[in-house]
Amino acid sequence: MRKRIYLSILIHSTFLLLFVINCNSIVKQEWKDSVAFQKFCGCVTPKEEKAGDYLGSLPVGSLDKLGTSEYLEKLYKGLRSDFEHSGTPFEEVGGSLVGKGVELKRIEDDEKRLRELLIVIDGDVAFPSGKSTLTPKAKELIAKVGDAMEAYPETNCRIGGHTDSVGAFSMNLKLSKERSQSVKLELKLIHRIVEERFKEVDGFADLQKIVDTMLAEKKNRRTEVYVGTVRIVY
Repeated sequence: MRKRIYLSILIHSTFLLLFVINCNSIVKQEWKDSVAFQKFCGCVTPKEEKAGDYLGSLPVGSLDKLGTSEYLEKLYKGLRSDFEHSGTPFEEVGGSLVGKGVELKRIEDDEKRLRELLIVIDGDVAFPSGKSTLTPKAKELIAKVGDAMEAYPETNCRIGGHTDSVGAFSMNLKLSKERSQSVKLELKLIHRIVEERFKEVDGFADLQKIVDTMLAEKKNRRTEVYVGTVRIVY
């Protein structure tokens, strides 16, 4: 009886081994190329995804060839894809893409041509209350902006810090300026974005409200990063 069991196990093991060895020849090509099959088969080491695989890139000189709108369209699609494939899915809300702690907006001219991208980082997610120290989540979100600026070198940016209306204006103004500087410093030190690519870095306290209220409004507490091209090319 035991011999029969051992023989059965041996036969099944042999068939499984033959399947693994010959998997490349008996499975359709499109299935063989899948990561799931490669992991199961063990016959091919699947390619590891790298940061920026979904972002794409453009070499210097592309702006003149493509024009501003098409250049930024590629950046917009790449940035969205990079966010989503790294675990930040977006939902379309009122013409904007809204994700956890971040919002991606298109800034268009009167003819609906893309002129800038606006990345809005939630202030409550990005900073501890009353401080300008970046949280780990903020650094993760800012890294996406830095990756994008590295991959699309003919871009520059403007950074603005914003608070709600609770507390003294002078303190809020100081805090908003410090927060915008923290974002800039992260982009410079980690992503080596040179000084010349920062066109404006400032804080505005509650002078540019999204919701017109003197109460503690979450939407007003934010950092905005505008990414545009070094010049407008038609």
